[in-house]
This record gives sequence, C-alpha cells and structure tokens, in this order.
Amino acid sequence: MRTVKEKGIFSVLLAFLFLIGILAGSCQTNIKAHAADDFRLWRQNDERWGSYAIGGSTVRSSGCYITSIAMAAVASGAKDTESFDPGVFAKTLNDMKAFNQWGGLSAWASVNKAIPEVSIATANLNFKSDTQSGKASEIKEYLDKGLYVICNVGGHWVYIDGVIGDDVYMADPAKDEILMFEAYDNKNITVFQGIKGKNPYKGFTPLEIAEKDTETSTVTSSVTTTAAAALTTTTAVQTTARTTAVTTTKAQTTLRPAVTTVTYKAGEYYCSDVVPVKVWADIKAQKDAIASLSYGNVVRVLKVSGTVGEVKIGGRSGFVELTKLNYAGEPEEHEAGDVNNDGSFDTCDLALINEYLNSLGKLPDGISVLTSPEIAAADISGDGIVDNNDVLLYLMLICN
Repeated sequence: MRTVKEKGIFSVLLAFLFLIGILAGSCQTNIKAHAADDFRLWRQNDERWGSYAIGGSTVRSSGCYITSIAMAAVASGAKDTESFDPGVFAKTLNDMKAFNQWGGLSAWASVNKAIPEVSIATANLNFKSDTQSGKASEIKEYLDKGLYVICNVGGHWVYIDGVIGDDVYMADPAKDEILMFEAYDNKNITVFQGIKGKNPYKGFTPLEIAEKDTETSTVTSSVTTTAAAALTTTTAVQTTARTTAVTTTKAQTTLRPAVTTVTYKAGEYYCSDVVPVKVWADIKAQKDAIASLSYGNVVRVLKVSGTVGEVKIGGRSGFVELTKLNYAGEPEEHEAGDVNNDGSFDTCDLALINEYLNSLGKLPDGISVLTSPEIAAADISGDGIVDNNDVLLYLMLICN
C-alpha cells in the first residue's frame, strides 16, 4: 500500500504530466465544426465534443458555462453553426490555457480573445427578487438592453432564450427541458450574467415542445425476459405538439418526434441531469438512499423491471429510476489509448484518463466517470489497472 507521501508525489507528478499533455497541443489535429444544427440543441455531453479537454476536466463534465456562451455567440450573429460549436470553442480556449484544473475559466477576458465580438458585459449578478416573477422581470430587463443572458441554476449554467410573462425559456446544455422554473428549483436560481454580442438581443422563437394529449394518447408496453434475466420494457407514447408563437430571431424551430419509444435493458447508464439521482435500497418507499449519481456518473444496471434498474454500489444492492438516466449503448471495443473512440490519440483522451484517476477514491465501487470500454482503452499498459504508468505511456503515444 502506498504511503501518504508517495500518494502526494504521484498526485503532483500526475498534475505535471497532464500539463505537459495540454502543452503538447501540437500533437493534436485541428478540430473543425461539425454538421450545422440549431445551437439551442447543443449539449455538453454530445459525443462529438463531450470528451474534449478543458483544463483538467472535459466539456462533458464541466462545459455548461462555455456551451451557454457559445449559444449566445451564435444567437448574436458573431458565429454560425457551420464553422463553430462548443467543441471548436473549447479547443480555442484550451489552446489559450484559459481553464483551471477543474475546467473553469481562469479569466472572463479569454472569451473576448477567443471571439472578439463577444464579451462578458457584467460580473455575476445576484437576483434582487426571490420570486419567479421578479427574477423573470430582472432577466427581461437585461434582454431589453440588448444583452444576452446566461443563468446559474445551482452550480450549472444555461442560456436564456427569452421571457414570456413569468416563464423564462432556456437552452440547457444538460437536458431538453426549456422552461427554467419548471426544470429547476427557484431557490437554486440565484445568479446570472449579461453577455454582449455582435448584434443586440432582439427576441426569440421558442422551440416547439411535445405535450401529452390525455384524451387521445395510447400507451403500449411489452416485457421480455432474456437469458441473462434482464427485462426489456418498451413504451410508446402518442403525443401532440403544442406551439407558442413569439416573433423575432431567425432561430430554427425544431419539432420533437410525435411518438417516443424508450427501451430499458441491462447495461451501463450515465446520469445526464445536473440534479443528482438517488439510488435507493427501497425505491417504492424511496427510503435509505445508498448513493447519489451526479452529472456524468456511470453505473451498471444488472436487471430491469419496468423503468427500475437494479445496481450494486459499494457492495450493496440498490434501485434507480431509469427514466432519469441515459443508456450508454452496447459495449464497443476501443483501440488502446483511444478512450473517446474518435479514431485519434490526443489530449482529449488524456483529459478523460486524468478525470478517471482523479475520481478514484472519491466514488464508491459501482460508480465511475467512464464506461467499461473507455476504462479498458485507458489501460494502455494492458496490466488491468489504469494508473500513472498509463499516463506516461500516453504522453509518449500522442507525441510520436
């Protein structure tokens, strides 16, 4: 067993090596924007850029702030989705060494350096009001000044699309909900920032949202037992679209599918909600929470019954509501070193290895920040353990 002193030395070494990895940006290929889409649908855990390094973290884990600013940049006309997205923005800022070890911006001025026509117009502003109506009015006041607004909803940043009455419409880098006060607890919404863009804010057209029609909806379910005793439940819900009409921007309106099919089965799932998801010993009574899954955490579901998955955390059996998690997909073997499975070896992979090593000892057995194929790919030495030896080998790999 390593002594405290040895652990300290290894921690310092790891931090130093990771810094070297970031400085080895010349070994990394240029990142180009991906296919154009409605910027309000950008998500920080998007497989196209979620694993990109931002300081000592990744866009997937800590990229809500820069994703929200990226949305404001496109909304203002400073950037377009053909040549710009959160991945391009993250790469630009990371090359400028604009992030700290936790993935936060070291200085707001770096935004203006990366996008000259965009700047942080205000420091963090605390809401004066405690009510939803009051906070909506304060946000609208800044929008009416022509500024774009991003809001902190409890340690997580979202882009404000617009305000209608007391309803604040948002584009959330973490999930699909668009009404801020329905998605987040009012008491946790305390801070916002004003962003100055190329052109002043002039309004918005809300995304269309799907609303269940209780009179015409039909629900069908089927349960299948596999040889592994895993249950698969498929639910189809017929929905109708509800549209709110408001004038202004050229933003594209995106319809969600009228029929949504969700399949739950055994395998790995990850938490994509900034609100922690409880793992219960007794899920029916919701008593005795044995663990809490934070954003980006991965857990293996052993069996499924309806929408409830059975997991094992720290040696204890527990149950979690799968409607609050996302299926990680069928296991796909990665090439050793290509942790994010994008076909290249670069600092994005190194950031994921660093994130995994930093999580060891902080998370109980059964919860991880990487999926099993990602962990296997991080074990470059092939000795069955991901450690500092793999970091050394990786630095040699990406700089060859």
